[in-house]
Amino acid sequence: AAPTPVARAARAAAAMAASRKRGIVVDPGVNQLLTVLFGCEVAGVLYTILVPGRLPAGCPLSPREAAVALMLACTVLVPVIFMVKLLAAAAGSAASRTLLKPLGDPLSKKKSLRKFEDQSWQLFIHVAMTVLEVYVLYYDGGGEPWLRDYPSLWTPAPWHQINGKRSIHVLYLVQMAIWIVTCASHRFVEERHKDYVMMYIHHLVTIMLIWLSYSANYVRIGTVVLFLHDSSDIVIDLLKITNYLKLEGARGCFIVEICFISNFFTWFYTRLYLYPVFVVWYGGWYGTREVITAPGVQGMEEFTAAEGGEYTRGHKPGATIGDGTFNFWINIYKLPTHDNLPLYWILNPLLTALLVMHIIWYVLLWRLLFRLINKTPPSAAARDEYEGDSDDEKDD
Repeated sequence: AAPTPVARAARAAAAMAASRKRGIVVDPGVNQLLTVLFGCEVAGVLYTILVPGRLPAGCPLSPREAAVALMLACTVLVPVIFMVKLLAAAAGSAASRTLLKPLGDPLSKKKSLRKFEDQSWQLFIHVAMTVLEVYVLYYDGGGEPWLRDYPSLWTPAPWHQINGKRSIHVLYLVQMAIWIVTCASHRFVEERHKDYVMMYIHHLVTIMLIWLSYSANYVRIGTVVLFLHDSSDIVIDLLKITNYLKLEGARGCFIVEICFISNFFTWFYTRLYLYPVFVVWYGGWYGTREVITAPGVQGMEEFTAAEGGEYTRGHKPGATIGDGTFNFWINIYKLPTHDNLPLYWILNPLLTALLVMHIIWYVLLWRLLFRLINKTPPSAAARDEYEGDSDDEKDD
C-alpha cells in the first residue's frame, strides 16, 4: 500500500533530522543567490583588470600583465593550499597520535582533521599577508601614516593620487586572488559551520571592497582595512587550531584559554576600536567629506559659486583639516552626493556591514566566555556555539 501522508511527513522529518545531524543545513535558494553574486564579483574584478584605463593611477602593470599576475596568483594558490593542508594533516595527525594521545587523540576523526587542515592554511595566508601589509605600511619607502592620519588617505583626492609602489599593487592582486580562492573553497570544499552563510556574506563583502577600492584608487584605506583584518585573524586561527587539538585545561597547559583571552582583546582593539574609529568613521563617513569637499579642493568650484562661499558645507574659516571643527551633518545635508564623492554610498555601507559582522562575532565570543565561566570545556563550547555539529558523530 502507498504510504499515508502522515507516514510521508514522518519520513521527511526523519530525513531532515538525519541531514541536520550530519551537518549544517543551508537554504538552497540563499546559497544559490550568494554563489551568483560571487560569480558577478569575479566578472567585475576581471573587468577592472582587463579593460584599459580601469587600473588605478600609478599601477606599474599593464592590463594584460595584471590579468596574468592575478591568474598566476590564483593558480599558484591552489597547490600552495594543497601543500599546506597536506603538511598540516601529516604534522597534526602525528602529533595527535603521539604527543597529544593523553588528550584523547583529538584529530583521530576525519571531520576534526579536515577542520584542522582548513584552519592551518588560513593561518598561513593571514601570516603571509600581514607580513606584506606591515612592509607596505611601515617599511617600503619609509612607511605610510595611513592608519592613524586619516587626512593622508584622501590628500590628494584618490583620482589625483599616484600610488606607484609596486608592493601596493602586488598586495591587492594577491589579496583578490586569495579571496576569490577562499570564497570558492568556502562554498565548495570546506566543512560548514553554524556561521556558514554569514561567513559567505563576509567573503563577498570583502571581495567587493577590495575590487571597488582598487578600481577607484582607494588603495590607501583599503591597505589599512586589509592589515587590521589579516593581523587580527592570526589570533583567531590559533584559537581554532588549539581548540581542535583540545589544548585546554591543565592537561593542555591552558593554551586554548590563553588564545581565547588574547583574541578577546585583539578583536576588540583591531575590529571594534581601530577599525570603526580610524577606518569606518574618520577614514570613511567623516574623513572623506572633510578632506575632499574642503575649501579650495579641485572639483568644488561650481558648488562654491552656487552657494556663494567656501564655508557653506561644514568647514569653518581658519580651521585646518583634522582639528575636529568640521560639521559632518551640515556637509551631508548640503552635499548628499557629489562628483568628489564617488562610491561614497557604496563603500561606506560595505565597511559598516563588516563592522556589524564584527559585533555579531564579538557577541559570540561573549557567549563562549560565559560558557567557559560555567565550566563548559572550551572544545564543547566552541562546538555548540560555532561548529554546529559534534565530532563524536559518525564521520561521513
